[in-house]
Amino acid sequence: MKVIAVTLVLLLAGNAFAGDLIHKYPIIGKSKPSLVSILTELESKLTTGGSVDTAVNFLDSLRASIDSEQIRHDQLYTDQRNQCSAELELRTKDVKDAEQVLNRATEQYENCSTSKKKADAELDNNLDSQKATDTDIKILDSIRQAGAQNYNAKKQDHIDALRSIQESLKILDSFQSGGASLAQMSEISLRMIQDAVKLKTTNIMSQISTIFAQMLTQNGGYIEVFERLKQLLQNLEQNLYTNLQKISEEEDQSIQEYDDRRVHLVEYYNNLKRTENKLRDHITTMDICQDQQSAIIDSARGKKIRNGEIFDSATRMCNDFASEYEKATSVRKQELELVDRVRSKIIERGS
Repeated sequence: MKVIAVTLVLLLAGNAFAGDLIHKYPIIGKSKPSLVSILTELESKLTTGGSVDTAVNFLDSLRASIDSEQIRHDQLYTDQRNQCSAELELRTKDVKDAEQVLNRATEQYENCSTSKKKADAELDNNLDSQKATDTDIKILDSIRQAGAQNYNAKKQDHIDALRSIQESLKILDSFQSGGASLAQMSEISLRMIQDAVKLKTTNIMSQISTIFAQMLTQNGGYIEVFERLKQLLQNLEQNLYTNLQKISEEEDQSIQEYDDRRVHLVEYYNNLKRTENKLRDHITTMDICQDQQSAIIDSARGKKIRNGEIFDSATRMCNDFASEYEKATSVRKQELELVDRVRSKIIERGS
């Protein structure tokens, strides 16, 4: 028996995995005695007269314990692999989902940004057009105001001239019958000269004024020119009426053209204002869109990073599980080989 005990110790000491066996770690979560202590116990039993059958049964029991431990570890590792597979699949899906959300949000953000920039440019052009149109309306109003003032002045000049002619005709008839004085004739003559200057009809008015002067400086010598003077006054009166009608029609046409042009400009300006409001609303909407998509981008990027880190951590943990399983399985294999060798030696020595 002493020989067998020595053989056990030599086999254990010569084994390359002795260190692993001595420092065996509890892979299943519960510690067990080292193989050295077990074989030492076996040596003790053999030394004190233990039977070979007892030693063989003891080694068979030890082998069964190692096999049982491997079975439990196989099951544990199977569960670990299933859990790892599910976890890595989940994290891969979460990362992919986050990337898709990130890509969609980034694309939508760029679309909103591009649309906002376009609307900003259109708004600038719109405001420039509004300013130019407003200036056109003011210029048009100013021209119309000046035209109206010019028309009113011309109209008043014609009215004044017609009044002078009508008074002249009355005084002329009265003067012919002796009912008007030379002073009245002189006053009318002066007024007609002033009206001629205003109406820029100095030629014909000068003729009439000259005839008035001849009548005023001759004693009875006016008879032969009286009818001529009266006819000139009547012709001038008719010309003034015709001219007044003409400038009134021209004024009406100018007013109509002004109204049409101003309606067009005002409508165009109002359209610009409506477009401005729409552009401002669109810009506000795009600002909101950018804020929303930016928040989605930040959230998706954070989710992608977090799940990527969890994936990496789970990968390391699963690799550790695999490494631990392979290492423990290898150690148990060496243990079983050693037990089998010892069992064979004991049987061989005892026979």
